[in-house]
Amino acid sequence: VVAMGAGLGALTAHLLAKGARVHAVERDRDLVPLLRARFVDDVGQSRLTVHEDNALTFSLEVLADGGALAGNLPYHHAAQIATRALEAWPKIGGACFLVQLEVGARMAAKPGTKDYGSLSIALQSRFDVALAHVVPKGAGWPVPDVDGGVVTMRSLAEPRGGAHDLATLEKLARTAFQQRRKTIRNALKALVDDAAFAAAAIAPQTRPEDVDVASWGKLAATVGSTRTTTTTT
Repeated sequence: VVAMGAGLGALTAHLLAKGARVHAVERDRDLVPLLRARFVDDVGQSRLTVHEDNALTFSLEVLADGGALAGNLPYHHAAQIATRALEAWPKIGGACFLVQLEVGARMAAKPGTKDYGSLSIALQSRFDVALAHVVPKGAGWPVPDVDGGVVTMRSLAEPRGGAHDLATLEKLARTAFQQRRKTIRNALKALVDDAAFAAAAIAPQTRPEDVDVASWGKLAATVGSTRTTTTTT
């Protein structure tokens, strides 16, 4: 398990107690020696490796197949760090994060809801995502200004909607949700033609928020295939 933003090791202690081999990532140089001192036996027996590094850029190559990401994420970077799970898919088994409740709702949102958007689509294209618990702001210290949410992410064997390029999916979703009140045809008119919508079985008059993740995946596959064919030709 890679523990993102390990802090003083509250989560790390539980992971070690469960038998996990942990890579604790902490950028605060004052906390790193405290972590190593607290878990000196685990470090000595190679159950724990402490990295003075940034969770936003830390290399995930240390993850073994079936490993996981976990962490109480800084709220202002929660979405950025959570999406790093996409970099490690399909190698990892999943992830579990404590994030700002608003971000957790967006990560796990279903089609047709106000929270559903490009973040929901990207993560759910490769993971089963659930908002497992709501954590009241008074439950932690220092006390945050907002409530938190524990989000679980379990890896899918295959992308929803079939094999497709993640970058293409993210570009389509981001573009569409910048104009979420428009029909998907009008929102994506510069990127997608009616033939692609037909191939993905998406009615062009549908709004982006009403298109499920699997259909977004099919659309990304169709658009990616069309671009490859055009480039080759």
